[in-house]
Amino acid sequence: MTWQNRGAMDNETITRKQLSAAVTVSLLSPLLRLLPQTAVGFAGRAAWMGALTALVPLTALGLIMASFRRRMRPGEGMGGLLLRWLGPVAGRIVLCLYGAWFLFYGGFILRSGAERLVSTIYPSSGQDLFLLVTIGLCLAVSLGALRAAARAAVIMRAVLTGALVLVLALSLPNMDAAFLGPIGARDVLAAVPGALPFASVCAVAACFSFLEGYARPPKGQLWPAGAALLVLGLGATVCLAVVCVFGPALAGTLTYPFFVMIRGISLWDLVPRIEAAVIAVWVGADFMLVTMLLRCAHEALRPVFGYPVPDGLPAFSLGKGRWLQWLEGLAVLGCSALFDLPPWQLKLWSDRYIPLCSDVMLYGGFGLLWLVTLPQRKKERRITQNESTGGGAP
Repeated sequence: MTWQNRGAMDNETITRKQLSAAVTVSLLSPLLRLLPQTAVGFAGRAAWMGALTALVPLTALGLIMASFRRRMRPGEGMGGLLLRWLGPVAGRIVLCLYGAWFLFYGGFILRSGAERLVSTIYPSSGQDLFLLVTIGLCLAVSLGALRAAARAAVIMRAVLTGALVLVLALSLPNMDAAFLGPIGARDVLAAVPGALPFASVCAVAACFSFLEGYARPPKGQLWPAGAALLVLGLGATVCLAVVCVFGPALAGTLTYPFFVMIRGISLWDLVPRIEAAVIAVWVGADFMLVTMLLRCAHEALRPVFGYPVPDGLPAFSLGKGRWLQWLEGLAVLGCSALFDLPPWQLKLWSDRYIPLCSDVMLYGGFGLLWLVTLPQRKKERRITQNESTGGGAP
């Protein structure tokens, strides 16, 4: 075990419950951005069925990530594993690619979150203040111990999912189940492309494989399954609710149909409070995802330079790789400037280009790495079998 890995073990205080909570809260960000309008655009009234068909690609990705996880050493994440398997040159290239993607994706989340707040809540305000405040808070949390963010995620999961469920429950009087049926063969076929946004949303959980060195080994092979199933269930419910309120034709054309739906709640004077709850879900999910992407990027890039884990280091120092974390925060802010686009162009990136790039990096990238490292896995398996039978060198 290297001295970097020993440092990670010394700071191993994150339970699987805490890491799962961080995954769940983070996935709410792409869920509320892509669903339900993208799924409804693909599958119409059968959009909710996309959650079922999405289980096929998600299970395949889960098995691939489980195969990697079984071979991680104590205190080692995906970054250390890939560097060990691919070698110093190819390993560093791959880790730089993933680190750059995490920062680019974080910049997009930062910008899309600010645009969503400005367009729905503060139409007369600019986005710069929201961008600076959000990245400042995310960087401050990412500079601290990861266990603090993970513990906060447990509370945030309860609050945010509770707010989401409350909004859905209060929308029940405005729903008309006639928009859903009857389900025919054409609807079932439409659920296949309708799975794309669900699969893209839940695949983001694979990014957290770079944080494996901070957590205890999972009891099961597909440890994020609970988080993914919860998010799939919430996504399907949101699609059902919006389609039942507006109908599939109108729901697919609205920019933020879920937010428009809550403004139709006529129960007492709850609309301002419900809007505040939805804003809390938006902001909290974006905040957690950007924070975790900063840490994932650092866990991808620090093995490239041989830096130790950042937990326990002075937050405002620049030694032992701290400068890299500050640079990563600036990179996210810089990437957000790339998306200073007209709303229709930003929506195009949100609905098409970003999910496509994410799927290429996560499904395609990890799938390709699984194939490329097959000889290395077979070699390690033979060494393990020899050692277990006493055939190894003394």
